[in-house]
Amino acid sequence: MKKNLLRFILALFVVFSLFFAGCAKQAQKPAAAETPKKSVKELIKEAGFEIVDYDYVKGLVGNGLRKFEKVVIIDARPERKYDSGHIPGAINIPDTKFNQYVGQLGKLNITKDTLLITYCGGFHCIKSYHDAKYLRDKGYKNIKVYLAGMPDWSKKSYAEITHKYAKKLLDKGVLFIDARPDRKWKKGTIPGAINIPDTKFMRNPEPYLAKLPQDKNTPIVVFCGGYKCVKSHNVARLLKEKYGYNKVYAYAGGLPEWKQLGYAVAAPGAKVIKKAVSTQTVGTIKPGPDEGTVAIEFFKAIIDDRPSNIHIVDVRSPEEFAEGHVKGAINIPVDDMYKKGCDYIINKLPKDGYIIFMCASGGRAGEMYFGLLEDCSYKEMNRLYFLDAHVDFSGGKCKITE
Repeated sequence: MKKNLLRFILALFVVFSLFFAGCAKQAQKPAAAETPKKSVKELIKEAGFEIVDYDYVKGLVGNGLRKFEKVVIIDARPERKYDSGHIPGAINIPDTKFNQYVGQLGKLNITKDTLLITYCGGFHCIKSYHDAKYLRDKGYKNIKVYLAGMPDWSKKSYAEITHKYAKKLLDKGVLFIDARPDRKWKKGTIPGAINIPDTKFMRNPEPYLAKLPQDKNTPIVVFCGGYKCVKSHNVARLLKEKYGYNKVYAYAGGLPEWKQLGYAVAAPGAKVIKKAVSTQTVGTIKPGPDEGTVAIEFFKAIIDDRPSNIHIVDVRSPEEFAEGHVKGAINIPVDDMYKKGCDYIINKLPKDGYIIFMCASGGRAGEMYFGLLEDCSYKEMNRLYFLDAHVDFSGGKCKITE
């Protein structure tokens, strides 16, 4: 009798522990022969794709210029993630819009034997695996996967950005560096850009380092004369890998693309007007620095104890959700937007209060937000936000990092 009572008390303790933890596991029915969930790494290996590491990819990236005749590096994340930072020289083929984007390979005259390397948001991101499978189905024969992906790359080297993100950073007053010779810089440059010619910087760095902020977390954008210009890559690589600046970006389109898009060009020293970033709380939500985002520290504070008018929607797959999720979150997979349509997603959303989308790295959460904005023309965007951060759901506690 006492043993049965003890077992009952222990069972209750386990149930309540799971329920009240920051990360909870979804209750599942016991199965006699339940198949363990496979990791992304296991799926990739089972499919026969080789997994490569940073050093392998770095060796192919080289000076940062595109080498499509030798290798095509493919970012399988949503466009927004690609815009804000990708491996230098990579092209974007989001797994959820594969058929819409894969035509790039034909336009680039990529042969079926060309080496293709897919990547996405790290070890738990399945998008690189999806792209690898889809590419093989299209007849491409030489495909490898950089599973560690963008989180690993960002720690070790600089990232490349598109004109969309470059313009956004300029509007925020981020430091821009023109890596062309000073005579070209003096003829016109991106407004506010300082001049650090790559050849002089490599020979005598000290005078140029003195121009830079002491805070190594200061964002820096380097550009030069377009996609065939290596100077921006030279300076960006040194700033990140040798001098320890953590947020270095190369805007590979450079001044030619900037002009072509009709953006302003100014003489050196022209004043840049900084756009204020809102940090005010909207109702009970504190926005983050970028469009649609929620402040990370604010989100951390409401994981275990949040107002009743804030709903958290986890947009990962049902299998990932079952493995661990934020207490009280509901599951609406972003894949359903493409499989079942906008109306299906909208009808599943909570009807009142604020909604914060989340996933494991911010990619799919942003995809849901911008999908509702751009593809679904959702009329209540003022109550939608997303968490642009990495979330580790393992160990029974949600660990959130930028």
